[in-house]
Amino acid sequence: MKKVYILTAITLFLINACSFVELEENPPSLLSPESFFTTESEFQAALAGTFRPLYSDWESYDYAYPLILNSGAEDIRSDADIYIDLNVLNAKGTELPITGMWKQLYRSISNANVIIGNLQNAQGISEESLGAIEGQAKFIRAFCFFNLTRWFGEVQLTTFENQENAGELKQSTVSEIYDTIIQDLQDAEEILPVSFPERGRPTKGAAKALLAKVYLTMAGWPLEQTDKFALARDKAAELISGELSGIYSLESDFSDLWKVENKLTNSEIIFGFYGTTAPGGTGSHMHTASRHWGNGEGGWGDLYSEDRFYEIFPEGPRKDATFTSYFADGTYWEDADVQPHMAKYRDAGIPVGHNGEGFTVILRYADVLLMFAEAANKAESSPSSQAIEAVNRVRRRAMGLDVNSPNGDVDLPPTISFEEFDQAVLEERNWELAFENNRWFDLVRRKMVVEVNKDVHPNVTENNRLLPKPIAELIPGVLDQNEGY
Repeated sequence: MKKVYILTAITLFLINACSFVELEENPPSLLSPESFFTTESEFQAALAGTFRPLYSDWESYDYAYPLILNSGAEDIRSDADIYIDLNVLNAKGTELPITGMWKQLYRSISNANVIIGNLQNAQGISEESLGAIEGQAKFIRAFCFFNLTRWFGEVQLTTFENQENAGELKQSTVSEIYDTIIQDLQDAEEILPVSFPERGRPTKGAAKALLAKVYLTMAGWPLEQTDKFALARDKAAELISGELSGIYSLESDFSDLWKVENKLTNSEIIFGFYGTTAPGGTGSHMHTASRHWGNGEGGWGDLYSEDRFYEIFPEGPRKDATFTSYFADGTYWEDADVQPHMAKYRDAGIPVGHNGEGFTVILRYADVLLMFAEAANKAESSPSSQAIEAVNRVRRRAMGLDVNSPNGDVDLPPTISFEEFDQAVLEERNWELAFENNRWFDLVRRKMVVEVNKDVHPNVTENNRLLPKPIAELIPGVLDQNEGY
């Protein structure tokens, strides 16, 4: 871990969360609410500053902090001294990943607020271009608040108008936060284009996919607004058979999803963050952080998977592409006396120990199919043929089969019950989306945190559904600590 602290001192810059977006100015890390934008180039530079905190400085999606915050799930584990308390569900409000992610998320929110608050000052910008700028800013703001409330519950709902007085801004209820998230995403899906020339920008499809995930989450704990199942179903359907059908599809080979050479042509990624080793860019670090430190791997071993997860994971091509079971010198993970390691971040197009060209998937089509299936089953009280087919396509691809060709050995039966299908979808999400910051949030919304962890971490309670808020940010009566911490 010494390498991590040394490298955090390096100044890393992100150009709009994607190495292929060129801007005339270096993006500022934190914009002032008094900033005054008028031209398109100024807005674009400010927009880059909105993305930058989410993929820079070793405290966000270019490194392991989001995954470590989710290490209470079975797929993620870390025994590093500075992460172990999070892993064993004994987190404190001084943990580096907690304070780091909190800071970075609010930095992005603050910068998005400044853009949104200055839209009225735009001069000489077409309605289409200004809408794309506004849509991206609102998407990122919604994304950040979505993660804040899923991790920490009630937080301060900062806007352009109030963020300078955050010390007096009382935390909002979870319901109020979700109302704002929904409004931002509804606005974004209306004004964002279907695509951009560059990868790494949120599009209309990204707004719809994130909105489907928001609705599905609202249907579970803590809000348990079950009417949102139908909304999640319908929003996901817009990418499957509706307005945006045909734009996204499952890659035929699961392993191709994780190759750097395919990151710009991948048909399945709806939104993600992209690293670059180009001058002025931010390289990825997960190819080093997630590799074993020994047996010829040369990684840091900051985080990996759990043997309990590996052992129950279904055999097949998907498992082979999900885990690093054999290390560089041919040693099996058990023989190396360590845990199985994750393989999804392994390819960064550059040797370990260096900044890479890797990427972090935030939303992809397989997730949309599975969200649709779960929400449709819940909304309709039985699995429809469309819902069953959505899951079967994912299952077929997992075994290296043609996703559109029925296969009796792999497919769920058409007579499957409501309860059996619900369980099958939840399990499929576990396998398909491993190491992608999904399983922990599934456990939380499904109220399964204690059930899954009680045999491994006897100290677990329902309070563990939320993390502690950073102690340094607490203001009694304004921002209060979560129960149990």
